[in-house]
Amino acid sequence: MITRHTLRENRRRLRILLAEDNPVNQKVAVRMLEKRGHNVTVASNGAEAVAAVAAGEFDLVLMDVQMPEMDGFEATAAIREQERETGRHLPIIAMTAHAMEGDREKCLAAGMDGYVAKPVASRELFAVIEGLVPTSPASEEKVTMSPEETALIDEEAALSRVEGDRELLAEIIRDFLNGLPDATAAIRDALSHSDAAAAERAAHSLKGSLGVLGAARAAEAAMRLESLARQGDLKGLGKAWEELEGELERLEPALSTMAARGQPVGTKA
Repeated sequence: MITRHTLRENRRRLRILLAEDNPVNQKVAVRMLEKRGHNVTVASNGAEAVAAVAAGEFDLVLMDVQMPEMDGFEATAAIREQERETGRHLPIIAMTAHAMEGDREKCLAAGMDGYVAKPVASRELFAVIEGLVPTSPASEEKVTMSPEETALIDEEAALSRVEGDRELLAEIIRDFLNGLPDATAAIRDALSHSDAAAAERAAHSLKGSLGVLGAARAAEAAMRLESLARQGDLKGLGKAWEELEGELERLEPALSTMAARGQPVGTKA
């Protein structure tokens, strides 16, 4: 009898370096990869990723494009420069929250080997990994996704990102809610000092976490604030923040209920 456990045992276990600065995204990706039996090392920025590659042996790198200190493009360039001496080629998969036309081509032109959009879906991630570093001749298990854009929380999409692990999703939600006061305080502080760059960074981080949780409306509000901050539109930031703050106020109790009960929340927008 061939069981799921048997398939997991027969898969090749990869040594994966995850370069990601967002704690929520880190936890989701690490748990997702470890459930498939892979060993994961985490780097919180591009500089740490470059140092880790120089010091250790990895089969694959998952590289967030937008990170502090050194972004994913710079880190990839540094790793490729190291390889001029070693003669090896380490597969690098880009992870980007922008998901804009031309992003995939830009990542490949920068020396990356694959591309996934964030929030990362399990099915898409493992399909790209399998294409670069085959782990098994068997097909990966498919995850059915049917997101509802009008829902305040799309739990099905959120669960698909953690392979149906409700306990992990509840843990991620609790971590998010615990960190939410600091995240919103960072945005308020940036706006009070007219610091568009700081507002962009804070909104970008919040957007990534909201996307993982399936909170599409709040994530879109955070993306609008991020975009306005990137453009330096200080006049529009106040209204964008009011919109985001309202979405978060509506979202917080629904997330608390989901975490406490571990059951679907049917709250609609």
